[in-house]
Amino acid sequence: MKIYLARNQVQAGPYTLEELNTMLASGEVRLDDLIWHSPMTTWQRLGDLTQNQSYYQPNSTLPPKPATLAEIQHKTKTRGFGDNVDFHSDRTQSTDKPKRISVDELYGKKPVQPSDDTNDQSSSRTSDVAISQNTQAVLATIGSRFMAVMINFVLFMLALMPFLQQFMALNPDPVLLNTGDFETRMAYAQELATQIPAQTMTLSSILIAAYLIIQLILIIARAQSFGKLVAGIRTVDTKTLEKPNFFKRFVLRVVVLFFIYQLASALPIAINMALILLMINYIMAARSPIKQGWHDKLAGTIVVKASEVKFKKKSDK
Repeated sequence: MKIYLARNQVQAGPYTLEELNTMLASGEVRLDDLIWHSPMTTWQRLGDLTQNQSYYQPNSTLPPKPATLAEIQHKTKTRGFGDNVDFHSDRTQSTDKPKRISVDELYGKKPVQPSDDTNDQSSSRTSDVAISQNTQAVLATIGSRFMAVMINFVLFMLALMPFLQQFMALNPDPVLLNTGDFETRMAYAQELATQIPAQTMTLSSILIAAYLIIQLILIIARAQSFGKLVAGIRTVDTKTLEKPNFFKRFVLRVVVLFFIYQLASALPIAINMALILLMINYIMAARSPIKQGWHDKLAGTIVVKASEVKFKKKSDK
């Protein structure tokens, strides 16, 4: 039996039943940790299965006496949570002994059923997952999240294109547009905008309004922007992996972020601070075990693959 454990949305394993009970007896594994093994269909709290006893025996009503400390030390070396690891056959040659993978490589791996296809099994183990009490979901890659942002940006620029074409035809002075304080730059831009035909302004306004309405409908209804929809990813609540509430998905992730980026863009410095903030978000996400950037931390959300998690309908709750 291969047993997997999870704590704070990070997985470890597989363990044997004897190793699990050894770590339970020594306190390395807690009763609040989540457990999964075949044929279980969902992650469950370990203490719920052991009646809050420090011994686990599947389908057993009277667990044997827990191992003593002397027996534990005799049977196994002292190891931390997650130190038991699988072997990677592709990392060894026929003349070499199997090598253990590192604990860092172990954390965040999705539990898989034994398979004859070694390549498929190795690939499944490298999938980062997020776990809640009743479900799990594969975390979205940084590449897919960046692709979603670029799709949204391109659509916005297309909506703005009629205005930009007329604006650039006026040959604006790049120095006046990009230097000085925010009020001076805006005054110069508005002066140029008054020279653009009213029909062009109306067309751009309609296109931008349509873009924003579509985005808001998708975000409110599905927790996805249009870019996320195309990329196959969505935003979920960090704790429940369900659709975030309205405050998180709209107020924090849309309204608050909009004002933050507007203020950053308005700073009278040569570097565009909005781009810096965006870069920081993706750097933080790349370094986070659950791929949380500061956008996600602000709202208490994570981004996952849409195909891996389905939201409950109100009637199901």
